[in-house]
Amino acid sequence: MNPDTGVGANTGKTEKAENAENRSTTGQSTTGQSTTGTLTIDGMTVFTETWEPEKPQPQAFPLLLIHGLAGSTTTWTLVGGGLANALGARVVAVDLAGFGKTIASERDATLETNKALILGALDQLGPSVLVGTSMGGALAVQVGVARPSDVSALILVNPALPRPSGNREAISRTVKFALSLAPKFAEPVLERRAQLLGAQRWVDSALEVVMADPEALPHDVRSRLVELAEARASDEGSFPAYVQAAGSLFKYLAGPMVDDIDFVRQPTLLIHGTQDRMVPVSWARSIMSRRTDWTYREYEDCGHIPSLELPERLVGDIAEFLQNLD
Repeated sequence: MNPDTGVGANTGKTEKAENAENRSTTGQSTTGQSTTGTLTIDGMTVFTETWEPEKPQPQAFPLLLIHGLAGSTTTWTLVGGGLANALGARVVAVDLAGFGKTIASERDATLETNKALILGALDQLGPSVLVGTSMGGALAVQVGVARPSDVSALILVNPALPRPSGNREAISRTVKFALSLAPKFAEPVLERRAQLLGAQRWVDSALEVVMADPEALPHDVRSRLVELAEARASDEGSFPAYVQAAGSLFKYLAGPMVDDIDFVRQPTLLIHGTQDRMVPVSWARSIMSRRTDWTYREYEDCGHIPSLELPERLVGDIAEFLQNLD
């Protein structure tokens, strides 16, 4: 991969990379036009990106999209318009507190703070389908259990999940994750790494971990990620926010989420990529052995972010699941 452009050389280009170029140049027709705005929730200005359907269906619940750790509304840029048009529903993505363009200010960026943010968004949007990826998937479970009357269904896309008993996959990554519980150590390490790498290399190094094939990412989406990384690097609150969120997520996964999964009462679709290095697919399979009433889809050759790796398939599976609930 070319570190300056984030794309492959002219030879040996993968089919996914060619598809990425097509999506980049025809983005309006495949992903839909979005509008940006804000919600005011408990005094906090929350950045939003919204896709309206071409043919609204009056009975369709809105979809509220929740990104993962270090994510933003850009996580959903390739699926927002497709979901809106497939379902005839309004689709709203939010930047969580401390991430994207939502500044935490004097608040922390813990899971509890962002649980309150999502509950506040539901107060304004009304009953909605929650679609969460990574940390956002764990948050969706938490909110679905806390406010079942306002959550009509859960879509969990490679969600953060508890480690199954006896499972030692990705143990070294879990140990690194646990360092977020020591913010005085973790924050300067993150800041120093960001300074050494710079925004472009920071983004590319992350994509190498979370995507099965980073060349599949459209170039304009990568550019958005780099621009956001540059902006966040200059925000002194960004690294504390990451550590606060990661530490609170670690605690939730290690304890309460195990019970919350059993308490979920909404129809639930769980989607997981087989090449996920962050949350091994065996963890998702373990959950499905407990929740046999949930619907499960497994994506071959997909990493941690299906919304950026296999957006068309993700839109189709979510639309099919929700339409079959009618």
